[in-house]
Amino acid sequence: MKTFARYLLLMGLLAVWAACSTTRTVPEGDRLYTGHEIKWTEKKKPKDYSDLKSAMDSRVRPTPNRKFLGMPFKLWLYNLGKEPKGKGLNYLLRKKWGEPPVLLSQLNADRNDDILNSYLEDNGYFQSEVTHEIKNKGKKKASVEFTATPNHRYTIHRVRFDTDTGVLAREIMKNTRRTLLKPGDNFSLDRIKAERERIHDHLKEEGFYYFTPDYMLVQIDSTLKGQVDLYVRLKPNTPATAIRQYWMKEVELYTNYDLTKDSVQRNTPGVKYQNFTIIDPDSLYKPIVFDRSVFLQRDSLYRISSHNITLQRLVNLGTFKFVRGNFRPVRDSALLFARFFLTPYPKRSLQFEVSGTSKSNGFVGSQVKISARNRNFQRKANLLEINLGGGFETQVGGKTTQLSTNAYSANAEVAITMPRFYTPIIKFNPRTPYVPKTRFSLGYELLNRPNLYNLNAFTGLYGYLWKQTRYIDHQLFPVAITYVLPGNESEEFLKQKKQDPALAQSISKQFILGSNYTLTFNNQSPAKYHSFFGLFNIDLAGNLAGLVVPKSGDGVKRIFNNEISQYIRVNVDGRHYWRLGDNLRWVNRLFAGYGFAYGKNPDTLPPPTLPFVKQFFTGGSNSIRAFRARALGPGSYRDTLPDGNLLLANAAGDIKLEFNTELRYKPNNLLELAAFVDAGNIWLGKAPDTAQAKVFAFNRFVKEIAVGAGLGLRIDASILLVRFDIAFPLRKPWLPQGERWVINQIAFGDGKWRKENLILNIAIGYPF
Repeated sequence: MKTFARYLLLMGLLAVWAACSTTRTVPEGDRLYTGHEIKWTEKKKPKDYSDLKSAMDSRVRPTPNRKFLGMPFKLWLYNLGKEPKGKGLNYLLRKKWGEPPVLLSQLNADRNDDILNSYLEDNGYFQSEVTHEIKNKGKKKASVEFTATPNHRYTIHRVRFDTDTGVLAREIMKNTRRTLLKPGDNFSLDRIKAERERIHDHLKEEGFYYFTPDYMLVQIDSTLKGQVDLYVRLKPNTPATAIRQYWMKEVELYTNYDLTKDSVQRNTPGVKYQNFTIIDPDSLYKPIVFDRSVFLQRDSLYRISSHNITLQRLVNLGTFKFVRGNFRPVRDSALLFARFFLTPYPKRSLQFEVSGTSKSNGFVGSQVKISARNRNFQRKANLLEINLGGGFETQVGGKTTQLSTNAYSANAEVAITMPRFYTPIIKFNPRTPYVPKTRFSLGYELLNRPNLYNLNAFTGLYGYLWKQTRYIDHQLFPVAITYVLPGNESEEFLKQKKQDPALAQSISKQFILGSNYTLTFNNQSPAKYHSFFGLFNIDLAGNLAGLVVPKSGDGVKRIFNNEISQYIRVNVDGRHYWRLGDNLRWVNRLFAGYGFAYGKNPDTLPPPTLPFVKQFFTGGSNSIRAFRARALGPGSYRDTLPDGNLLLANAAGDIKLEFNTELRYKPNNLLELAAFVDAGNIWLGKAPDTAQAKVFAFNRFVKEIAVGAGLGLRIDASILLVRFDIAFPLRKPWLPQGERWVINQIAFGDGKWRKENLILNIAIGYPF
């Protein structure tokens, strides 16, 4: 702890020194520009001043040097270096890591006055005024203070739509009830622009292909006292093509377009299919491929929504590399020709993928996968995938006498994804830009726990995948079949199964006949300051089968002499990504899961448990990294072998709570540093009276939360991110009450403490 205190003291001294050196590279006669402040004239402060000030702040230029925790670190790094003469440390400090000082001479205060005043006028303050004053600070720093006098804000008195009696005018008048310009509202130039866009969108949906917002004119009469009248009109010089409704004459698809053969392909005869024409001289695709993707129809009114949906559907089929639409009018008529030029991807491809995922079951989260793909299987744009993969999870440290918690996996899968809802009864094609998909897959996965057991899982899935919006995805698998078969069980593991009936029941031959549904929200973007990921999953098994399959003599339901699993399992995973700076992110994650197994007679058998592949685990490189994988919990329970070693690291539960917070700093494109805290545990939903320490209870679960912390180093090689996280426990839930917090025992210089507590996690990809 003394070392830690010295470290904090050193960091404080560095911060003080850095603050004193921020002006070292400011030229003589100039000053470091430290920012601006906006003030309001006394008694003229508007009611919505905070919203106005926020927008005005974003318009002031230049922006001062960026800061973190009040310290301009990038400027400090720049000042540490010298003008580089080549590659080296000075080059990194000046050109890569650092940021040159923002100078007062770069500030054009009068120009900023005009910009801020224009913004106030655009929001109804027609008699506003903005002035400025330079504020010097010491010998080398300066800021600017803007004073705004907004005066009276104008509101809308009346809105009038002045149009003629043509078709376009009738369409505009028909939709005026949706206008964004309302009497009594504050005048806003942005609102006027939005109204023009609204009218444009409506007209484009009603066939006015050549209409643009620039053809709409909004005139303002500000002669009224404190109010304005708005007149929405069509510009006098609007061309005839813009006020004409257009209908589709023909829709053509060129399925194998090549720019070098343009003239030949345009003259190739096509095949009429439904309400469009397909030009496919090489017979690459069956017409059904485009059946549910083309929403522009022959002899129908042109609609912008049909246009956009058609383009996006063709792109989202996944088989075309480029999609380009071309529209041209038939001379002297209100008819349009539409041509879509489609350039396919190569039909077959081989893909290498490296990924890291956080899984709540025992299967490994980091894996390498090789995929062979056919993007046009059966000439229907079906995606055929043959996947082979393998993964690992390893930890080093944390009592080396413990049996290995390392895990390895291998998997294989054959899957077909169809770009449509494949239903035997009805044809369902939602009018969205996103292609709905049907997926069939057969897979095999092997989980190898060295010196313990192998677990074989054979799966078959049939389900639907579709996007509701850009950020929301759905997956519904009404048929999800899994057959679990354990093997190569060691003597130590067999001994433990005899002592723990619940463990024996979870790792046994069994059929899982069920369904599952997953809802995902994901709006992550490197440019956003706040982005989110959310996942909800519900998994049901044995419900229908349990109704029709009779019980055996021992009260267990079986198919082909294998037990049927019956359970309900729900989990929620939420993540928040906060961009604190260009190279700094703070990520928080909350996971909660609950499983309930049923269908067996508790009077004659051990309580029913979830299958091993559906149980919740904690600890490991994608979970609470300060604890060995599957060696934490349930609850405050901690089993030991007679020789004092930890047990077989198979701790599993029906309930899981976990919270992770991680600060990620990326000084360059190759390296990333992280500091993190993880907390959580697992519990059983029910257990014999002798094992109540494992059971979740509202009055004590908070006291049974495990906490760990650590530091991480990530190497980002673009196609692969290798992660090294070293962690140590802060709270051990199996210790007696009052002794569970172990922060005061931290001793990095003690070899014995390091051997028992420090754990190195090695994995691929981010933990979350």
